[in-house]
Amino acid sequence: MDLKTGETRRERQRAATVAEIKAAARKLLVEGGVPAVGLRAVARELGLSAPALYRYFDSHEALISALVADLYDELTEALIALRDSDPEADLGGQLFLIAGGLRDWALAHPAEFGLLFGAPVPNPLAEDHELTPGHQAAMRFGAVFKDLVAKVYRQQPFAHPPEEALGPELIAQLTQKSEYFDGMPAGAIYLSLTYWTRLYGLICMEVFGQLHWALDDAGAYFQAQLFEIGEALGLDCPLPE
Repeated sequence: MDLKTGETRRERQRAATVAEIKAAARKLLVEGGVPAVGLRAVARELGLSAPALYRYFDSHEALISALVADLYDELTEALIALRDSDPEADLGGQLFLIAGGLRDWALAHPAEFGLLFGAPVPNPLAEDHELTPGHQAAMRFGAVFKDLVAKVYRQQPFAHPPEEALGPELIAQLTQKSEYFDGMPAGAIYLSLTYWTRLYGLICMEVFGQLHWALDDAGAYFQAQLFEIGEALGLDCPLPE
């Protein structure tokens, strides 16, 4: 047993094999996209039999969820490091850092981004979906942006649509999520989701090559959009370069 970690030799060996399996799955993802990541393909990559792989992941969904969790955590750690890299950055500066960091990571890892944000979520309505490693890691990622927007609202509440402009059905759904958004009102949550989907959609379109018809380089457009969002939230954001 490792006296520092409390792990047995067998546990360390198992953890090392799991890491190798996920590394092989990521390699296949980068080379061939989401369809290339099958259990048999991963087993061939490692020189294992498919039944041997089932000792570590009992289904394709379990492997994908574990890979998704690793990628989300990698991305989350990168964004937190960026956010904290400048101790003097105000909330507007932090927004630019993490939003720009998300775009940079997406462009540097298009296949991984495609798995996280461009592929259907496995069994999103399953009873145990919220307990899967992938979902939990996704929530940690989302909290980086959600917590920053909630902090902005607590510091200086930004204007948002009145409830009557959104309709009772939407208000009811948003109100259910108020606790997750640190008690923000439904209209503020609506606006936060609107700006998130705007940034997310823009990054998706750039990564998946859907903006070439209009823009040779979408970076300047992204900065302008981010500045506009920052202003709407009442933040002191850097001007687009």
